[in-house]
Amino acid sequence: MVVQRLPSLVEAPKLERHAQAISDPLERLRYLRQATGIAAPHPSQRRWILLVSVVLAVAVIPLHSTSNANVRRPQDLNLRSPAPRPAGLDVPNVWLVDKTNEFEVYSNGLRVETQLSVSSEPRWYSLVSHDQAAQSGPRRSEPAGIVFHSTEGDQAPFQPNQNHALKRISKDLLLYVRRKRAYHYLIDRIGRVHRIVYESDAANHAGHSVWADSRWLYVNLNTSFLGVAFEANTRPDQPTVNQAQVHAAKVLTSMLRNKYNMPAENCVTHAQVSVNPSNMRIGWHTDLGNNFPFQDIGLPDNYAQPSPVLSVFGFEYDAAYLEHASSALWKGLALADERIREAAALRGMESAKYRTLLHRRYRNQLVALRDQDANEENLR
Repeated sequence: MVVQRLPSLVEAPKLERHAQAISDPLERLRYLRQATGIAAPHPSQRRWILLVSVVLAVAVIPLHSTSNANVRRPQDLNLRSPAPRPAGLDVPNVWLVDKTNEFEVYSNGLRVETQLSVSSEPRWYSLVSHDQAAQSGPRRSEPAGIVFHSTEGDQAPFQPNQNHALKRISKDLLLYVRRKRAYHYLIDRIGRVHRIVYESDAANHAGHSVWADSRWLYVNLNTSFLGVAFEANTRPDQPTVNQAQVHAAKVLTSMLRNKYNMPAENCVTHAQVSVNPSNMRIGWHTDLGNNFPFQDIGLPDNYAQPSPVLSVFGFEYDAAYLEHASSALWKGLALADERIREAAALRGMESAKYRTLLHRRYRNQLVALRDQDANEENLR
C-alpha cells in the first residue's frame, strides 16, 4: 500500500501566507485541508490527518499579534512544554552486592547474567554544546543515556506448554546479538537480564541517530548511549513487553541511572532517536514508538516531551512514522514544530529556511565527527 506523505512545515510557507488572512479557525482548517489535498479521509487516516490540521493551523497563527481576539494561540491548544525536569540524580542509591563469574546482584534486586559478556570498541565520544557550530566539545567515556529497543524476532506463545520453544528462541537470540555486538543488555521473555556488551564499550544498537538534552547534543548514539533490548515484537496482535520484563527494566534502569548519573530525559526509545539522513526524516526504525511503559519503569513519559530530533536538528516526519507512533508521541512532535516556528520567528525567517539551517548544522556535525575519528585513527 502506498502511504500518502504527511505535508510538512518545509512545504508550508505559501499556505501560511494565504491562511493568515482567514480569521475563522474552522474556515482556516477547511482551507488547509483543501490546499493540501486532504478531504473526506478514510477512518484509518483520520489520526494523522487530525495532527496535520492542528500543526498547520498553529503554524499560521501570528506569535505576537493581538489585533484579533478570536485568533487561537498555541497555549489554547495545550501544546506548551511541561516545566523542565531536573537533570540530576532522582533515583535511589543502588550498589553491587555480589559478583561471580556468572552473575551480578545489586541492592535493588537486579540480577544480571554475565556469562555471555563480550568486549567491543571502547566507548569514547565528543560532547557538543547547543551553541557550537560543528565544533567538538569535551571527550567522554561514560554513557549519557539509554536507548530502549525491541528485538522484533520470532515469538512463541507465552504459555507453559511452550517452554521448550521459549528457551530455544531466547538462546538463539542471545547468541545472535552477542555475535553482532548489538546491545549492552537484553531482557528475555521471562525477565532475565543478560549483559551482552560491556558498559565500557560501544554497541551496534542505534545506527544513524540523534538526541539532545538540556546541555549537550548527541550524534550517532552507539557510543554515547547504552542499548537495552527487550525480547519482544511490536506487532499489533501481541503485547509489547510482559510484566516480568517491565520489572527487570525498572531495576536495570535504576541501577544504570544511579551509576552514571543519567538524566531521565536521556532514557528514550529507538523510534524517538532513529533518523534517515538521506531524506532528513525521523523514524528509520520505529520499534517502541508506542505503548512503551515509561511510568512503570520509573521514568516520565518522554513521548510527550518536545522532540529535540526535530527542534534541534530539523528532522521531519511522515504519515508512515505516525502510524507507528502513539498519540502521546504526536504531542511531542507538535511541541517540537512549535519550537521551530518560534525560533524562526526570533530570527525573522520562515520555518522552512530555519529548518534548512538546522539540516546544514547536522551535516556539518557529521563531517566534523568523521574528521575527528580519522585524526584519532592516524595517531594510533
